[in-house]
Amino acid sequence: MQISIVVPVHNEAENLESSISTFLRTIPENTKQHLREFILVENGSTDGTYDACCRLQQLFPDVIRISQLKRGSYGEAIRTGMLESTASHVCILECDFLSADFVAQSIQAFDQGGVEFLVGSKRHKLSVDRRPVKRRLLTFLYNFLLLRLFTGYPGTDTHGLKAIEGNVAKRLCALAVTTDEVFQTEIVLLAWKTGVAIREIPVRIIEKRSPTVSITRRFPKVMRTVSDLRRSLDRFRN
Repeated sequence: MQISIVVPVHNEAENLESSISTFLRTIPENTKQHLREFILVENGSTDGTYDACCRLQQLFPDVIRISQLKRGSYGEAIRTGMLESTASHVCILECDFLSADFVAQSIQAFDQGGVEFLVGSKRHKLSVDRRPVKRRLLTFLYNFLLLRLFTGYPGTDTHGLKAIEGNVAKRLCALAVTTDEVFQTEIVLLAWKTGVAIREIPVRIIEKRSPTVSITRRFPKVMRTVSDLRRSLDRFRN
């Protein structure tokens, strides 16, 4: 089994090189041997993020690949990385949450079989979530109240780290109709609706920096995503 790691990057010039370099140099050997490629998807940055990506590629030419989008879109960056991945499995990480432990757990779970899609759930009973209370509350409201109320999804989280069997990932990209941040939630719900074997695994989060978008600005946007998700899921009514 091989893994393609996909990381969307937007205006990350200040920390990108140090965080990616540290991750690739310290990842355990028994995990690293499964790593086929590390895809950085630069999307619409207005700082020196793309140049930083190029320097990283020069430093790790055998593993780092760069993809570039003109528009800043987290969801489109994830979709692009999933579609361009060439390994048997794809793992989606975040620039400020490069968890080698999640990658290792994913490899172990896929090796054991019986799962096609892994979600790193911040609300798993074994997870450690050290983010501010307001952010944890928003995660609860979005995943438990909104998604369960309006879609019936039984899981506890749809945002954040994911690992997916490669062919399943590409099939979900073809089915998805949304874009931007809601895309990562849509692929989880589409996987659920189409019978993909999903499992949640715990994660450990210690926030290293404040979010780039405030909760007061994000909440109205979150509310709008519910209608987009229902439009997508209505195609799969029994």
